[in-house]
Amino acid sequence: MKNIFPGRQIWIICLLSAVAFTACKSKQRVVYTTSPVEDKAYHELFSDIITSEFPYLTLSAKLSMGMTSGTRSYSSKANLRIIKDKALQVSIQPLFGVEMFRVHIDPDTLFLLDRMNKRYVLEPFSSLKALYPIGFDYYTMQSLFTNALFITGKEKIDSGSYNDFSYNRTSDQNYRITAKDADSGIDYSFIVNGDDRITFTHLMQSEKKQYMQWEYHNFMMLKNAAFPYKMNMTLSTASRNANAELLFSDIVTDIPLQLEMNVPLNYTKISMDEILQMFLPKK
Repeated sequence: MKNIFPGRQIWIICLLSAVAFTACKSKQRVVYTTSPVEDKAYHELFSDIITSEFPYLTLSAKLSMGMTSGTRSYSSKANLRIIKDKALQVSIQPLFGVEMFRVHIDPDTLFLLDRMNKRYVLEPFSSLKALYPIGFDYYTMQSLFTNALFITGKEKIDSGSYNDFSYNRTSDQNYRITAKDADSGIDYSFIVNGDDRITFTHLMQSEKKQYMQWEYHNFMMLKNAAFPYKMNMTLSTASRNANAELLFSDIVTDIPLQLEMNVPLNYTKISMDEILQMFLPKK
């Protein structure tokens, strides 16, 4: 895989659509499913999934990332930081820890800083949703990066939210939880295994021929909860395709974090579409 400046690959991850935990050590082992899928009342299943989510106030981790889009392939290192329900930031540092690219999102705004070319994108989510509806809000992206259940357009979910979903079994006897967002037309679903862990998330907007799926692998125990150290993302639109892999390491949780959104002097503002046209080839 060819190494280049990595802002391009993290851009698509954070566009759609995009951590911190206790220290990750090489001796840690992958935790495989240990429990058979049980017959549960839907409210009980929903409550168990929420209870099994990874607990954190702030998250920070190193990432090794790889992405393919069309005939192009990219790989790089990055740092991911999250202050729960407030902000998420990815800092791309290809050489010697020097930041070349930054993506910062909060519940209201997407901020993209390209230090290589001295330019930036600063857009409210309200305007971006009209162009890129699949999963494009802060709380959805936060949940995707941390293996959590979510409801599109809602900031919080609790055990009473189970009525928003439908439930069935997959052919391999996992649970499938599905729902539809009436405003955006997005159908979304989660596959949940016998340990009440989300292993697969799928969002689809049929009218605009857009979908995104997020897979979770290599669960390891941190803070008495399992977290996936490997995530795979696939994005498809009518004109573009992209695939990405995220490998987590050096995970730390609940340390003080300060995430800033400052535009340096003499940087030029550009549009989201300009970034897409440059970095993501069309089919």
